[in-house]
Amino acid sequence: MAKKIIVLSGVNMVEGGILTIYQDFIREFSKLKEYKVICLVNSKKLFDKNNNVKFLEFPKTKKSWLKRVYFEYVTSWFLSKRISPFIWICLHDMTANTTNTNFKYVYCHNPSPFYRSSIREFKLDKKFYLFTKFYKKLYSINIRKNTAVIVQQEWIADFFEKEFKLDNVYVSRPENNTFSDKKEMKDILVSEKINLIYPAIPRVFKNFEVLIEALEILKNSNIELYNSITLTLTFNKGFNKVADDIINKASASGIDNICFSGVLSKDEINNLYNKENTLLVFPSKLETWGLPLSESKEMGIPILVASLSYARETLGEYKNVNFFDPNSAEDLIEKLKLSMSGIFEGNNFIPSSKVKKNWKELTNSILNGDKNVK
Repeated sequence: MAKKIIVLSGVNMVEGGILTIYQDFIREFSKLKEYKVICLVNSKKLFDKNNNVKFLEFPKTKKSWLKRVYFEYVTSWFLSKRISPFIWICLHDMTANTTNTNFKYVYCHNPSPFYRSSIREFKLDKKFYLFTKFYKKLYSINIRKNTAVIVQQEWIADFFEKEFKLDNVYVSRPENNTFSDKKEMKDILVSEKINLIYPAIPRVFKNFEVLIEALEILKNSNIELYNSITLTLTFNKGFNKVADDIINKASASGIDNICFSGVLSKDEINNLYNKENTLLVFPSKLETWGLPLSESKEMGIPILVASLSYARETLGEYKNVNFFDPNSAEDLIEKLKLSMSGIFEGNNFIPSSKVKKNWKELTNSILNGDKNVK
């Protein structure tokens, strides 16, 4: 008897957190020996060899949006007609046009529809600006044809349920992220020195500007506190337009306590986390998860983060965190002072029943075609 086929489609997933998500999906589904798993990828080189997985390469899809659209709505249809998959999972936002498919899912991870981009940001990142205007439309095409839609956080699920009138949204966390404290928190050392770290790729929504503004205020009004701070940003000049803009603003403001380290490996970032008197500062205005928050929580280091839904949901239960208004450098400074004094408000977010707690639970729901997610 021929094995049923599961298709994991991620032809544009080539780097960062979303590639990790794809690799996690493959790792989990490859355990199902009673199924044949076919993965549609940009390049086989990005994935470990797996005897229970067949990789089909589509390297041209990332060259233009037209090629990507053609793949999702034409290539996918002919491929599904030929192989008759039991389950088809599109792992990057667009609901594929398929036939002869028992169950179909889409994993929606791009947060751009939830952000209001400015004209200044358009000049720095035209592609992202256009995404904020049109990506919601891409989400909507064929979305109601899915057995279920998969997102990373409850606030995003609420948006999809309301915007697209859905009652079949799964919330699935990245595998290693937990809601409650597993380790004892590191002792908060009340100190005259503090190492701030913000590990982030320079994008317009990452909100580096509020850090520059806060440091400029301190330099002009509280030089002693200013001199006690070192801030590490994990990019350098030439990375992209956003990086150059931030570096130029820091230079024009006379800010000289920022280390532009360039892109760091995971081990190098962990070394920074492990330094004494280290604090993660995370002013980003938009995330579907916020991996550095999870990493810092796991290591028990203090966190200073934008007071937004994604942050509270990502952190779950955590003691050593303060939240600040991402639009206020003054509030950031006040919360930084509290953090340096060892005073934290903490966080207590409890997930609802719609959350799939791990990959195995998500996989079981997918295999069962379960729509009862309320």
